[in-house]
Amino acid sequence: MTKKIILFDMDGVLLKPDGYHQALKATVRRIGKSLGVPNVNLTDNQIAHFEALSVTNEWDSAAISAALILIKAWEIDPKVRLGDHPARFDVLTNQAPEIDSFLDSFDKVGDLPTLSAYEKITRETPWLNQSQSEYLKRILYNSRDIYHSPILPWHQETVLGSEAFQGNYGLEPKLNIESYLSTYDRKVLTPERLKSIQQWLAEPDHRAGIMTNRPSSTPPGYLSSPEAELGAKLVEVDHLPLLGSGMLIWFAATQCQLPEHTFLKPNPVHALALMQMCYGEPAQNALNMAYDLWRGEGKREDWDMFNGSQVTIFEDAVKGLQAGIAARVLLASENVKIELRLIGVSSNLIKKGELEKIADRVYLDINQVDWKRI
Repeated sequence: MTKKIILFDMDGVLLKPDGYHQALKATVRRIGKSLGVPNVNLTDNQIAHFEALSVTNEWDSAAISAALILIKAWEIDPKVRLGDHPARFDVLTNQAPEIDSFLDSFDKVGDLPTLSAYEKITRETPWLNQSQSEYLKRILYNSRDIYHSPILPWHQETVLGSEAFQGNYGLEPKLNIESYLSTYDRKVLTPERLKSIQQWLAEPDHRAGIMTNRPSSTPPGYLSSPEAELGAKLVEVDHLPLLGSGMLIWFAATQCQLPEHTFLKPNPVHALALMQMCYGEPAQNALNMAYDLWRGEGKREDWDMFNGSQVTIFEDAVKGLQAGIAARVLLASENVKIELRLIGVSSNLIKKGELEKIADRVYLDINQVDWKRI
């Protein structure tokens, strides 16, 4: 019987990530008010545009938005900076920052979007002085560093809630707020569709796992946040193997001495390791095998079990589908052939248009899927 494996993205596929999106909007509003630019309201279409460009980490999109707000504020007051608390400055301008025009021309995003954004902003804003350029670098280069970013603590406190934020990071909370994930996240799967997936998984040689760039738990001694596990529990699929960004970042930094972002989607290691985990391989062993294959030292016997299998990826962003394509190429280098099916999931016209360029099919949401045909 043909092995059938499904790799689910989480946000936008299994759940509607209103918590992240609402937290991002709230963070950007706080930044705008703190800098004297109060008319900053990040829209759903702007968030979708970020994600269509593969800027799917809200830490990055918040930092880029902050940089664009600063540019607008500096047109009035070149000395304005963010404080330790999201305190309100006097209004400098009622004009909104140029987020749409920036995204329309952000065509060289790269693996680290905030570094690319820094190059673009500084190149296109020649009047910046050295102090301003250094401050932008502090925000954009530290977008994922909770201890050095001036804005990420505000965002993570909003995401996790003040109590969990302090417990996880050991930082003093500033907002006295409940978790936006707990308040706003919504599961997409209807009870009937969840039952259909469970029935599909009950078939011999049917497996599924969750492939997400959400922060996730890590081995002791490495800091991350169990946001992926919270999402899986909400959607009632916490029995499935899960590979999130926490484990990938830990593996890259501590086991391979590589940049933390190396194995995040669209890197094929994310998809390959999760395929192994779907058949019971512990996460670290699975990552080691995927890493060996990625660097050209893989063993065919580690992957022969997948020869002739069908792998289906459900994603709301292009880079997850790209991870599957790259995984298929690496497996083929060891003469392991898989049938890869790429399924896009989005009702947003911007994201849908990008997904249609690469996906075999695009659904408005996962409840439209006929599981008898997977």
